[in-house]
This record gives sequence, structure tokens and C-alpha cells, in this order.
Amino acid sequence: MPRTPSIEPHKDPRRVKPWRVDIPASVSRNGKRQRSFFETKHNALNYCEEQRTRLKNFGVTGLEIIKPAQLEQAANAIQLLEPYRVTLNEVVNDWIARRQAAEASVAFEDAMDTFLEYGRRSSGYTRSIRQTRNRLRSLHGKRLNMITPADLTLAMDAMPDSVRNFTIRILGGLFNFGIKRSYCVENPCKKLDLALREAAEIELYSPAEVAEILATAAKHNPELVPFLAVSFFCGIRRAEALRLDWSAIDLHENFVKLPAAITKTRQGRHIEISENCKAWLAPHTKETGRVTPCTPDVLRKRERELREIRDKERELKGEDATRTIKHGARHCFASYWLALHGDINQLCRFLGHDDPETTFKHYAKATTKREAQKFWAIMPKAKRLKNVVAFEQEGTAA
Repeated sequence: MPRTPSIEPHKDPRRVKPWRVDIPASVSRNGKRQRSFFETKHNALNYCEEQRTRLKNFGVTGLEIIKPAQLEQAANAIQLLEPYRVTLNEVVNDWIARRQAAEASVAFEDAMDTFLEYGRRSSGYTRSIRQTRNRLRSLHGKRLNMITPADLTLAMDAMPDSVRNFTIRILGGLFNFGIKRSYCVENPCKKLDLALREAAEIELYSPAEVAEILATAAKHNPELVPFLAVSFFCGIRRAEALRLDWSAIDLHENFVKLPAAITKTRQGRHIEISENCKAWLAPHTKETGRVTPCTPDVLRKRERELREIRDKERELKGEDATRTIKHGARHCFASYWLALHGDINQLCRFLGHDDPETTFKHYAKATTKREAQKFWAIMPKAKRLKNVVAFEQEGTAA
């Protein structure tokens, strides 16, 4: 039969509280060695007596609380945990915390709905959250705190690398949102690796292509001309251009003032208006009102209609179909502006970027100064004045 450990006070005159009592791990409440300090020997002795009484009573009442089968389970659990240097109490507390977290959690699709409705979302980001929710139907019904990195990997298994990377970014935001609301305790996306994609060069529309895009819009849908002008010649993001008001455009001082409320970064910025941009905007300018008076869906439909018109015209000429370049207008602005002016810091201010090095890496040497001069010379065709008749000049008499 194991000997009951001795619980006695010890004096250490170097300490402010010189009387020390050590409780061995084998008999402490938490399974770890405990050390307590007291100012007087009397207090230390009283504490020792309390601990002896506790141990004595446990021998009497412990068997009333814990059944023999439970004692056997506890002993077995302690033995299994010994290599990991954790106590039974720690494991139990961890299990209780996880159970409480599970009860506070919500299903994946409900978390996505709450995430979607929170805060002010751009139309593009809102659409991306909905698409991610619908793509990951295999996760529907699972509580957010029970979703593992393996679950996410399996759910995204068939996705192309670009879609998978984008989905991980959306999910990262979802789980961080869930942690703040106690839906989960960790973000499993942190244990996923983004797919490495091959480096791609910036694609640009040639000056001839840009001129063709603007000319087709001017002829078949003039309402789109201001949107195209601020996109190509000011580098304004698509979502920003859709929210831009005519009151922010000053054609007398030649600048666009983007309010912080409509920008992606929530920081206002000013962009110079070039002479050719001014020429495209001038016939359409208004005091107030949206520069692009349509919804994102209607805008996409009208752009598609203009592409179909250009494709038909090209087919008649025996030319290839038109290209569609993602963020092409903004890439054109940045590349052609840098090629002509060479001021990377000013370009960053126009684009709303914080890192000149990254901007330079993307747009430096993407085109030539000669092509840039052509781009910034794209002007609308002069309209003929109505009710004007040209007369031949009579020759003078000999």
C-alpha cells in the first residue's frame, strides 16, 4: 500500500512569506505539484491540516462519489495520457470547451448567410460570397467549428487552381468572422496552401483596339462612352466607375476626385484627366448623376452587345474576333501612363496602390513610349455641323 505523502511546512527566510507548503502532484487537486507561501507558521500549519483532512475524507467519500468502474476508467485514462504530459483535468476541460463551442456554432450555410449580410459589401464581393456558398454544398449542414482542413480540401478538389485560391480567400474571411462571433475557435484555411500559378505577363489592348472599342460605343451606345473613358484614361476600377458621380469630375481643372466612400480601399484620391479623356467626356458631361447609369448586370449585357457588333464588323473585314482582357482598361491606363511619364509614385497615387515596388513590377516595360503616345492621342471623331453647306470658291478674274 503506497505511503501517504508528508505535508509539512518548510521555512525559507529569504522570501517575504517565509513558510512554504508543497503539495505533491499525486495528491493535488489538479494533478500537478502545488506550492503555497504563508507569512506565519500558524497559517502554514492550518493549511497543512486542511489538506490532510481533504485527503482523509477523500478516502471515505471518494468511493461514494466515484464507482469502482469509474476509478478503473480514470486510472486507464491517466496511464494513456502520461506520455503526453497532460492531466485528466486538462483533457476534460478541453472537451467541455469544445462541446460548448459546438453548441454555440452554426451550420456552414447559415454562417455564410450571416457573413454575407454583415457590413457594407460591394456587389462583386457579394456575388463572390454567394458563388462560394453554392460551390461548397458538400459542407452544408456541418457546423462551422467542426470543419477541418481535410473537409475543405475535399470540397475544393475539382476546382481549377485560380478558383481554389479565390475560394480559400473567401473562406478565410468567413472563418475569421466566425471566430469573432464564437462560431468556431480557429481558421482551418491557415493550414491550406494556395496553388502556385505560373507568372503571367500583363495583357494590354493595343491603341487601335481601344480606339475601336470607344468608336463602336460612340456609334451604337453613347451612354457607355463616359464609363469607358474613365476606365481607360483614368484607370478607375469597374466598381468605382459604377458608383462615380458627375459632380466628382471637374473638366475645368482637369481632375476626377474619387470620394473615399466609393473606392475599394476606402481612401479618396485625385486623378488627372488627360486631353483625350476630356474630349471623350465633354459631350456627355452633367452637373450631377451617375456617370454609368446602369446596374452591373446591365453593363455586362451592353458590353457583350458591343463586342458582338465589333466581331461582326471584323468578320466582314476578314479579321480575328475581339479579345476580352480582365481588368484590361485599368492595365492599359497604368502601362501606357508609366511608359509616357515614368513617375511610379504618381501612378501609385492615381491607382490607389500602397506599394510602388509591386506596381512597378507589373507595369514597367509593359509597352513602349511610342505606343503610349498613340494611346494618349485617341480622340473622338469630329462631328459634322448640321445645316452647313460648303461652297466652291470662285476664281479671280484674269
